[in-house]
Amino acid sequence: MSTTSQAWIEHLGQTGLRIDLGDLTVLVDPYLSHSVQELDAPDLVRQVPIPYQPSELTMVDWVLITHEHMDHCDPHTLPALAQASPQARFVGPLAVRRQLEQWGITSERIQASPSAELDLGEGLRVRTVPAAHPRIRFDQDGRPQAVGYLFSHDGRNLYLAGDTSVCDELLEELKQIGKIDSALLPVNEDNFFRRRRGIVGNMSIREAFCLAAEVGIQHVVPVHWDMFAVNSASPEEVKAIYAADAWPFQLIEASDVSL
Repeated sequence: MSTTSQAWIEHLGQTGLRIDLGDLTVLVDPYLSHSVQELDAPDLVRQVPIPYQPSELTMVDWVLITHEHMDHCDPHTLPALAQASPQARFVGPLAVRRQLEQWGITSERIQASPSAELDLGEGLRVRTVPAAHPRIRFDQDGRPQAVGYLFSHDGRNLYLAGDTSVCDELLEELKQIGKIDSALLPVNEDNFFRRRRGIVGNMSIREAFCLAAEVGIQHVVPVHWDMFAVNSASPEEVKAIYAADAWPFQLIEASDVSL
């Protein structure tokens, strides 16, 4: 029997995630402000309460960013978080790393999204999965412009997709991983009206469910449906599509994820 501690998982809204494991705290895409409304468009009002003020988070060890969009790489969260947690290290694609340096976070604290496994501590490892946002593209450093992250701990795998659509390359990448116990998948679908509004959508609910079924993911947490009204999906719609078919996975909350 394993004696390894179990991680505590919290969804922060959008694709944001907090993982606490022993003395380790990892954040992914923490959007803890109203910066999108204040800096981008006044009608993009935050619908989800801010769970933490960045200045409160003094214990963070790692901050992983999936891509440079403001609701994932937040100018009102990350510099304040870097100050509150001077021990924290930051990981992300090239555009993210450049943005972090412009915000005054020193290069010694910043590193590229890992192509091989990166040991975060406490037996938690992470590697990069390319994301199609809206398609898979690579920077001049040969690494993906947008990513998801695969966390591994105590024989279990958790996939946080970030912002991504479905494509053959992503499906093949996920199938090569093998067993994925749980996945946080975005369900704010791409459509004409969102594109006209300048919003880059992701999978639809049904696309996310079909991806999980084809890859063999056991537990699915729908995310990125909750933050902005113009880019949302209702929980009732998610539940209705899940109930309409015999999907071969369990629909769960982030707090129910085992890792």
